[in-house]
Amino acid sequence: MKKRILNFVLAISLAVTVFSVGIFAKDSTAAKAKLFYQRALEISQSSLENKIPGIVEGSIYNVVLLKKYYPNADYSNVIDELNKIAESYPVTSIRYKAHLASMYLTMGNGIEVSPKKDTYEHEYIFKQIADQLESKLLVAN
Repeated sequence: MKKRILNFVLAISLAVTVFSVGIFAKDSTAAKAKLFYQRALEISQSSLENKIPGIVEGSIYNVVLLKKYYPNADYSNVIDELNKIAESYPVTSIRYKAHLASMYLTMGNGIEVSPKKDTYEHEYIFKQIADQLESKLLVAN
């Protein structure tokens, strides 16, 4: 029970932190931004391994936002974890979102995501990724 509460607190703190990334990254030094990113990525990786579906889903969303604000960072460990979730997670919608997030992290250059202002609607971001990937893949074939 303590571990679940700790993971929940970590996921909430990551969510709050990620949503302040845009402002924080613009107003701080590169070293502070890098430190923030590294900590956010550590929390994301830990949260993706959680057993609570809501925490996993929220962490997938947060990783997508990290990629938006830190497009050139190394996401290889997160991609591996997302691929595991996409293959075998018991909740179908989370498997799908993990797959979309993995593809976005892998092929993200040229895909633009924009969260809705004043809302934390996850589906909006994933729909943007799905639509743009579909468009790219249809054109490529």
